[in-house]
Amino acid sequence: MATSSPIHATNRVQRELQDLRRSKKVANESSKLKDTATPLNTPEEAEKFLASLRSKEKSSSFLGNPPANLSANGMNAWHLEQRQREKEMRLRRKEAEEMLRKYRMTMSHSKIIVDAEDKNYKDFGSGKHLFSGDESFGILPNSTDFQHNYQSSIRSDIPGINEDETLNTSREEAESTVGEELDANKKEAEPTAEEDAPAKEPKDFTTPFKRKLLLSPVVAEGSIDPVLESDENTVTSVLFEMPPKIQWREFVEPGDDVRFPAARGRYHLYASYACPGSHRALIVRALKGLEDVVDVTIVHPIWRLTKTGTDEEQRGWVFSNPEDEPFKNTAGRGGPFPPDFEGTTPDPFSSDHSIRDIYEKAGDTAGKFTVPLLWDTVENTIVNNESSDIAYMFNSSFNEFAGNPSLDLYPEEKNDELNDVIEWLLPLMIHGFYRCGFAKKQELYDKALTEIEIAFDRAATVLEKQRYLTGDKITDADLRLFVSLFRFDEIYYVYFRANSRKVLLTPSLLNFCREIYQLDGISKTCSMEHCKSHFFCSHAEWNKFSIIPRGIGFLASLEKPHNRGDPVNDPDNES
Repeated sequence: MATSSPIHATNRVQRELQDLRRSKKVANESSKLKDTATPLNTPEEAEKFLASLRSKEKSSSFLGNPPANLSANGMNAWHLEQRQREKEMRLRRKEAEEMLRKYRMTMSHSKIIVDAEDKNYKDFGSGKHLFSGDESFGILPNSTDFQHNYQSSIRSDIPGINEDETLNTSREEAESTVGEELDANKKEAEPTAEEDAPAKEPKDFTTPFKRKLLLSPVVAEGSIDPVLESDENTVTSVLFEMPPKIQWREFVEPGDDVRFPAARGRYHLYASYACPGSHRALIVRALKGLEDVVDVTIVHPIWRLTKTGTDEEQRGWVFSNPEDEPFKNTAGRGGPFPPDFEGTTPDPFSSDHSIRDIYEKAGDTAGKFTVPLLWDTVENTIVNNESSDIAYMFNSSFNEFAGNPSLDLYPEEKNDELNDVIEWLLPLMIHGFYRCGFAKKQELYDKALTEIEIAFDRAATVLEKQRYLTGDKITDADLRLFVSLFRFDEIYYVYFRANSRKVLLTPSLLNFCREIYQLDGISKTCSMEHCKSHFFCSHAEWNKFSIIPRGIGFLASLEKPHNRGDPVNDPDNES
């Protein structure tokens, strides 16, 4: 009978001893994890925990790389333990983020104006405050009531953790789970079949004052708020009753007795040609003839890191600077990209490097630093950072100074129909494509793509029979559709795998896009170079070397004649 040599036996014993020591270490680390995974009690504890998690040594694998000499059984045990620990940390991270979200919402300075008797919405300056900071919620930073209410609700707020999900502390990278989270929240938002259940008030996507109430913590208490990139989140948040992380929701209004009165040259718009929400705000600004009323700064399309080398490092929108050197993507690959693009400029008011600097100048150091952003140059603060609100203000608040004051993209007589159209268009908005492109299961991808197909086909059918989505006049719904279709063939088809439809192969949608594009001033807001550079170069984890597909020339096709009339300037058409 063959026997093992002393050398081989020694090696085997050493490996077994190493496995044993490793298993003991894992057990000790697991014990430490359980000791430190106690519920977070205050916002300060949550903030401290997230700050430590953002550091490089905390955001990488908790146990480091596995030893090269582990046996197969030892390696399996190591990976199982690793995944369990990461799952625990993901759960605790969500708990901390939710605690901070609730805390910020209650401390928000945003005010909701309603009539105290019949709850009808009134103009700002009248009515009573529904809630305002300490008045409704008491003293919150270390409040026992806050801790008790939070701890009793937080576990029900957190959806199940996907075992295949990797630990991810970056807000932008967390977009990869948005499809599953939206599905979970949509299911939770569906009405139950309880007897005598009160009828729900119809959603209002067009009136900012009503949207504001729907987004308030009074209505949406206990709902989850997934991390999303685009600021098209008003409509999505309303549909699933998810309040935003932070609110900059003031409004510019006509008159002198308001905080932010309409005025020529007072307000400044920070925007991106690449962002769909920014694009829509820029289109409304052009259609209304506000180019000489509200100035604009276009940011660089490719995200860069801010506060590099610190615990607060984050990527996001930055300003162009022709004096900078060409750069690579945030992973140090791709490019090099030019430090400025056509149409971009540095910040005209300061030497600020990024949009994040603008937010922090206004005292917001913890929010999502999004565009578009409307800035008040008198009070030096943010007025609003919600694209739907900004478009609404451009439509009606500046008519005294507008070059085209008669154009109304939110006609009151079309309010119900406009809301219905915007609701069924939701899968064609940016979050619908996120759910499709970032799905981690085949069934989630198939479901999201099917919803996109249904909305796409319905829009095509409607526009075969009538000029616009709500009839013979252009409205905000048409602009929402246009900014999505503009990006569909060149970006969403490739990047988000929405490859079962094409605008170029759909005559009614192609001619619709040509018509909108050829309106006065609109083509200047459309930059395919900015759009493709942003989507294909800003997320190194999804496009490692930031390769930009060449495309099929969709922008050039929009220059060709369409088969429709002139929607704005035709004297026979009142639109």
